Amino acid sequence: MGKTALIVDDSRSARVVLKKVLETHTLHVDTAESAEDALDYLNSNRPDVIFMDHMMPGMDGFEAVSAIKRNPDTATIPIMMYTSQEGEVYVGQARALGAIGVLPKNIAPVEVSKVLKSLRVIESGDSADQADEARTVVDISGTFPALETLDQDIRLLIQDLFDQQRAVLRRDLLDSYETIASRVVDEIRPPEDEGETEMETSASGGMSRLAQAAVAVLSMVAMVFAWLYWQREQGWQALQEQHQALQQIVESQRVADAEDSLQVIQQIGGYQQSLESMYAATISGLEWGANQASEYGYGESPLGDERLAVVEQLSDQLAAINFSGVVRIETHVANFCLTVAGTDGFTLATGDMGAADCDAIGVTPGEAYESGLEQSVAFANFIRLGEERTGGRVRYEIISMGNSDPLMPYPVSPEGVSASQWNRIAAANNRVEISVYPDSY
Repeated sequence: MGKTALIVDDSRSARVVLKKVLETHTLHVDTAESAEDALDYLNSNRPDVIFMDHMMPGMDGFEAVSAIKRNPDTATIPIMMYTSQEGEVYVGQARALGAIGVLPKNIAPVEVSKVLKSLRVIESGDSADQADEARTVVDISGTFPALETLDQDIRLLIQDLFDQQRAVLRRDLLDSYETIASRVVDEIRPPEDEGETEMETSASGGMSRLAQAAVAVLSMVAMVFAWLYWQREQGWQALQEQHQALQQIVESQRVADAEDSLQVIQQIGGYQQSLESMYAATISGLEWGANQASEYGYGESPLGDERLAVVEQLSDQLAAINFSGVVRIETHVANFCLTVAGTDGFTLATGDMGAADCDAIGVTPGEAYESGLEQSVAFANFIRLGEERTGGRVRYEIISMGNSDPLMPYPVSPEGVSASQWNRIAAANNRVEISVYPDSY
């Protein structure tokens, strides 16, 4: 079974880009949208390497690394931080927690290959593997996918032609040598009977001349074949030079195409980061606008019709940018300085009376919690139908903090503080805060 890599990142685009790069190395790639999902995954799976984002909703990357390293069953899995964070301080923090290093999100595929080889997730490979890797980079751009096959076919064709010509030349030389030698032997063979002795003696001068002629012809043939062989060798050398030149051109084109592909990938990554930054800035601006009228008066419902108008406007703006995520509405109840108003209960203390003379300051935590959940009918209906209205893209959370988290601290003691001063502080604490959390950038 092949090796497995786990990508933990709340950004879908970042997961897709890294997954495509890892799959070119025949790795099986699993993904998790949060650190919590990754820990659930590790309960029943053991990947060979983990690429961990840093900034994620809920548990961040550093907390996830600590949790994985504390578990003896997962402590040996190598973890590489995959984030836009950088700097020697950040790298030192990551390594101190157990990560083996930091991988930038705009890293080139070639660098990813080096990381995988250093972790022994993939083999370092020989020259054939390097050729496959080069071919893979070229295939990303969609150009020259069969150049390696073309080079090999040319080499084999030229080698085959050269071997054939060499065999023909050797055979012709041997046939010529045998023919000439046979003729010379026939000419100089001694006569079989004594009657021919005199003829041999009288023709000795002619035989000598015939042998000389045969040697001359043999030398001539040898020179001709030597010249032909030299011509063939020159032709073969020229073909080799042409092949080398073609190979250099192909290699230059391959390098240029690979550089172009990497440049395009980097440009896409930069554009993606720019879009994410613009989206985050838009979300932040809408959140700021919704909190400009966060305060509500004493005795008013924190989630009444006025607050409904703010939430409706925010919802329309989020729908315009195709937002998907959570809108959190958090209520806070103040501790006002109060005086008894007959049968009507309490009212705000006014005038120059001291805060120490107030009949009551604030309410109990339980009463403050219940007060923070008060809603008008229209507001409650809007929230109830909100998720259905947006097809589940926008979810609303209403949380009452009661009087436990004042924005402005109250005086330590009401002594020496007027009721009006105390209530000015309380008015700032009587507020509704709205936060917007997108599912991912």
